[in-house]
Amino acid sequence: MLNSLRNEKRPPYPRETFSADLKAGIILVASYVPTTMALGVISGMGPLAGLWCGVIVGIVAAVCGGTRAMVSGPSAVLAVITATLLTGDELSLPEFAVIIVMAGAIQIVLGLAGVGRFVSYMPHIVLTGFMSGIGVLLLWSQAEKLFRLGTSDLVLAAICLAVFVAWPARIGKFVPAALAAVGIGWVVSLFIPDTHQLGPVPVGLPIPVIELPSLDFLPKAVGPAVLIALISSVYTLMWSLIADTFTGSRHNPNRELFGVGLGNLAAGIAGVMPGGGTIATMTARRFGGKTVVAGIVCAIIVAALILGLGPYVAPLPLAAFSAIVMLVGWRMIEFSFLRKIPRMDPRHSAVMLLVMAVTIFVDPVFAIIFGVIAANVVNAARLESLELDSVISTPLLDRTFSAEAPDDFTARIGLVAFRGSFTVSSSRKLIALIGADIRDHDVVIFDLSRATHIDDSAAHLLAQVIDRAKQTRTEIVVCGLNDSIRGPLFAFDVLDRIPDDRIAETEEEARALAWSLLTESDC
Repeated sequence: MLNSLRNEKRPPYPRETFSADLKAGIILVASYVPTTMALGVISGMGPLAGLWCGVIVGIVAAVCGGTRAMVSGPSAVLAVITATLLTGDELSLPEFAVIIVMAGAIQIVLGLAGVGRFVSYMPHIVLTGFMSGIGVLLLWSQAEKLFRLGTSDLVLAAICLAVFVAWPARIGKFVPAALAAVGIGWVVSLFIPDTHQLGPVPVGLPIPVIELPSLDFLPKAVGPAVLIALISSVYTLMWSLIADTFTGSRHNPNRELFGVGLGNLAAGIAGVMPGGGTIATMTARRFGGKTVVAGIVCAIIVAALILGLGPYVAPLPLAAFSAIVMLVGWRMIEFSFLRKIPRMDPRHSAVMLLVMAVTIFVDPVFAIIFGVIAANVVNAARLESLELDSVISTPLLDRTFSAEAPDDFTARIGLVAFRGSFTVSSSRKLIALIGADIRDHDVVIFDLSRATHIDDSAAHLLAQVIDRAKQTRTEIVVCGLNDSIRGPLFAFDVLDRIPDDRIAETEEEARALAWSLLTESDC
């Protein structure tokens, strides 16, 4: 299991790279602090929970992870899920801390088990719909909050958003737009009456809130823990792939899951929000960062600031943080994907839009479950068509068995050739087609020589077909068994239903065997 965590030989780390990472980490602090504070407020756990998440998950994931250039911490997706669980499920902070610890443990197990590369296989249409829905939720929640605060905060938020949009990219390499928006917003708030401030923020080390859970709570915690682990993992590995594009390296997904899981486990014990890979990965790169060291430098500076940050951030306007969250939400909406909907398969676009709608109007937690099921249904329908085309490429129960055979034999032997995969997607329909026609034949040959995969459902249904053939006194001959399909056929007692003398190596042997069975029955 530990082999899955091993990385290839790490490239050298020269002084020039360290200088670039040091500079990027220092500048990154300016945008990282206001963003993580804003996400902490959104999560319902407070700005300090967002900051400490950035420190704990950021450092642990960077040291133990498997991506050369990654900045981990709180994300908008996990902030919304955290808020949903805390308010919708009415969880206490100690209970939620247990869930985060469980989520981290799940990620660690996934990394150790070597299944990291499979975690990121969530259908793109589901992830796009979910992320876009979260973006809309962030926009709506902050707009509603600003209207509730009053006109002064609305005006101030508009000014901060204008700063974001108009801030020159050249200056942004040294003074991030997020820091500029907060700073300018604070100055402007001094001249606009009745604006609301962030207020006092606790300082110091995080206070662990985790408690030994009750046996009644543990079953309820499994679902939310799996969801947080899944979202954090998929989101992190997505950023790992993006990071690979500008580092030229290749991340180790299992080690990355292990590192993030260890970070989330520590975050749960410390009583802060969960985290994963973040958009700060791109920000650090834009500031010149080369490796995870940039994120570590940033996290260390943030940790130092937290210890005495409270008095200085209290006067900052809430509207500025709402503007930051609104910008994050806007960037999460996949407008480029939405523009492609008219050219997409209607079934795929329907799934994407439904997931987005469920995320916005029902529940983000339920949206992921609904989306995965819906996407699998759509993909299964497509897979059914492809598999049926493959299997039926040789006509089902072909009556033209041999041109040299007597006429009374040609109508009594059928041939079914399986090619490619035979799964639950196509098995039921195919078995229905075969089963309805078996009674018209005395012998049916199942040619499995070109079958590459048979899943458990298909094997189970194939056993039922053989039982049905016995009821109609139809002989079954099997040929072309290979190692890849022998396992499931053996596991589901398919081979036990067929005598050894009815199993042939090749199709020619199967034809001769079928012929002899007919000859014996006529004698």
